[in-house]
Amino acid sequence: MKHVKRNLISLGSIGALVLVLWGCTTTHEPTAYTTETLSQGLAPAAVNLRQLLVPAGRYGRHIEFPLHATYITIHSTDNRNATALQHAHGMAVGAFRARTKWNRTGYMTWHFTVDDVQAIQSLPLNIQGEHADHEGPGNTSSIGIEICEFRSPARQAVAIDRAARLTAWLMHEQGIPLDHVVPHQHWPQWHFHGYQKNCPRILLEHGQPGPRWEAFLQKIEGYYRGSQS
Repeated sequence: MKHVKRNLISLGSIGALVLVLWGCTTTHEPTAYTTETLSQGLAPAAVNLRQLLVPAGRYGRHIEFPLHATYITIHSTDNRNATALQHAHGMAVGAFRARTKWNRTGYMTWHFTVDDVQAIQSLPLNIQGEHADHEGPGNTSSIGIEICEFRSPARQAVAIDRAARLTAWLMHEQGIPLDHVVPHQHWPQWHFHGYQKNCPRILLEHGQPGPRWEAFLQKIEGYYRGSQS
């Protein structure tokens, strides 16, 4: 496996970035980011993968739990028209505080956010995120991918396609089979009486996997087989 060192996205020219996420507005000044060497291969060019990592030792990484991923969990942001960069920047500056007392780090974190332009990595693949089910197997055994939601059907289709490409690459990179690619809905919330969230809502039918989810899996499988040929 290759050790890849990349320059993280520079936000110095953006100025103060206002995030309207999960129903709250937060303003943060640009933060200086450092490079970090990750033990992973290069993603396909079509994924357009960038890295804007949560700083080691801060925010959602002030406590780290090791991850040996055997699943990939697919989410959608439930935050129309906010981009991958906005979400990744928010995570990197600690904007997404935990909503429940069972969150182990005090912050919501996940590994990748995908939109119609790019995919941005926020956590190394060997560190657990807080995106699925607190101390349950969704967090302890899976890589979390958030697909941005858009009102434009064309933008949404491109974001979903990029997420499928990213997922196929991660399957190859981590040795994860297609039947271990699951929606967030797959993981019951035992602190909430087994509640299963309608997520990713853009790929489910009335809160359950259906034709849209199956089409997404077929798209992933096609990209995965292409990477193997």
